[in-house]
Amino acid sequence: MTGTSAKGPPGRVTISYRLRWAGMSLLREFFCLLPAPMALSLGERAGDLLRRLLPRKRAILRDNLQKSDLGLRGEREIGNFETKVFRHFGRLGAEVMRLKVLSDPEIARMVPVEGLEHFRSEFGKGRGVILLTGHIGNWEYSLRRIALEAPGKVHPVIRRIKSPMVHDFVDDHRRKYAKGESILADSGVKTLVRALSKGHVLIVLLDQNAGGEREGVFVPFFGRMACTYASLARFSLLMDLPVIPAASIRKPDGSFQGMIRPPISPMKDLPPEEAVFRQTALYTKALEDLVRCSPEQWIWIHRRWKTRPPDEKKVDPLER
Repeated sequence: MTGTSAKGPPGRVTISYRLRWAGMSLLREFFCLLPAPMALSLGERAGDLLRRLLPRKRAILRDNLQKSDLGLRGEREIGNFETKVFRHFGRLGAEVMRLKVLSDPEIARMVPVEGLEHFRSEFGKGRGVILLTGHIGNWEYSLRRIALEAPGKVHPVIRRIKSPMVHDFVDDHRRKYAKGESILADSGVKTLVRALSKGHVLIVLLDQNAGGEREGVFVPFFGRMACTYASLARFSLLMDLPVIPAASIRKPDGSFQGMIRPPISPMKDLPPEEAVFRQTALYTKALEDLVRCSPEQWIWIHRRWKTRPPDEKKVDPLER
């Protein structure tokens, strides 16, 4: 198995930053030294611990379930689902840490992909590719797997993590071991256009709450209107490029199934704002369909429906 040593923290940082970076590095080495079954089982146990330590996240999860149309009923069913969600994220953390010791052939074997012809067809046109995904399954495996198919660079388009140390560590780890060079979402359109002009791949995650109508549009997601970033639809129209939904879902045996869906083309024949709304609705529906393949592998602990339509009367107990 192969792995390249990640660079250390940037030069001008605090002692606290360096100590936390060292702690994260040691944790990564610990998970990499363990046998895979033990490391992944330990990740799930960590998920159980986080479930007990994060009551507010549990409250958000249950509120989301109550307001969605997923159809869970009864405390036992909801409690089992809650346990699976936290175990998924614990295991996900262990899987991501262990990217360092996974070779490209191992990733290819672990993540077979259905619908790869959709990606290859668009990539073959030489215009670059826009992939759509969300916090579904193991999105870092998706990144590493698609990098095996793309001769050029692969760029996840990300938002900055609040903690500078965590942001830098995750970005460094992703670049070294998931083969992705991140682009910040607020870095400007020119940066994205430049990447596509070089035949690179952009990966956009579109399943988080948008802050308001200036940033997003309200479209259905699990039976409830969700404020969703409109920037991807606008960029697709600008570039006249389709958007390809994709995800990697963990199977019961611990392997993964990569899924690439047919491209969603820009609706150039519609008025711009109507096209943005309809495309965003199609993107969100595609993501919902992928989540429904294994619902417990999605971020139910995120306040996806926090921003509400201005004409909706709400009583939100989580606002207190």
